[in-house]
Amino acid sequence: MADFIERVFDKYCRTRPELVLDLGCGTGTLTLEMARRGYDMTGADNSPEMLARARENADEAGVENVLWLCQDMSAFELYGTVDAVISTCDSVNYLTDRRDLRRCLALIHNYLIPDGVFVFDIAPRGKYRHVYDRDIVIEDGGVYCGWQTEYNDKTGLARFYLTYFVRDIDDPDVWRRYDEVQRQRCYTVRVIKNELARAGFEVLAVYRDTDMTPLADGDEDNNGALDRIHIAARVKKTASSGNNGL
Repeated sequence: MADFIERVFDKYCRTRPELVLDLGCGTGTLTLEMARRGYDMTGADNSPEMLARARENADEAGVENVLWLCQDMSAFELYGTVDAVISTCDSVNYLTDRRDLRRCLALIHNYLIPDGVFVFDIAPRGKYRHVYDRDIVIEDGGVYCGWQTEYNDKTGLARFYLTYFVRDIDDPDVWRRYDEVQRQRCYTVRVIKNELARAGFEVLAVYRDTDMTPLADGDEDNNGALDRIHIAARVKKTASSGNNGL
C-alpha cells in the first residue's frame, strides 16, 4: 500500500509531500511505514484502544516522527495544513451518514494545501453483495474471529456482528470472548465522485487495484472479485479560499 501511495504521489504531486495525514489510521501499520520512508506523519483515529496499540508499535519500531490524534473522521482538527491525506482499509465506508461524509471531505479540503492530494479506498458494491453475504470465520495465531453480516442493497447499509475468541496469554486453556457491531455504508463510485466535486476536489484517477489498473465498466459489481477501489483526488482551491462549508 505504501508503494502504491508513493506512486500516486510521484504521478500527481508537483513536489513530494512532506506532511501527511493518515485518517482512520487504526493501529498505525501504514502510518509507521510511511514515517519510515521519511514522511512527517499524523495518524488520526477515533479509537483510543487502536491508538494505544499504534503508540506501542511506534515505540517498538523506534519511530518518532508521528503525531497521534484521537479524533473522529468527520470532526477532526489539525494544527495546520498538510501536503497530502491518505485513508485506507475502507475507512470512508464507516461514515454511514452522508452528512458525515460531506463534513469529512470538507475538512480534508480545508486542511490540504492548494493542489494537495487525497488518496483513499472504498469497498466496492460487489463485495457487499457477494462476499459479505455469508458467514465468515478467521483464525490467526490464537484468535478466532467470526462474523455475520446484514446488508440492505437499497440503503447501502451493512452491519457486521463480530465475535472474537482470544486465547489467554497466561493460561492457554482459557479463551475470552468479545463481541462488537460495526457499521458501514456502501458508496458507489458515482456518489463518491459527486461528493468529491461538491467538496472542491478534482478526481485524478480511479483504480481497481494497487497496480494502478484503471477501474473498468462493470468492475464495481464484479461478483466481489475486487477487494477495494482506490481513488486519487486533488484539492482545488486558492490561498484565499474559504472553509468550503465548514
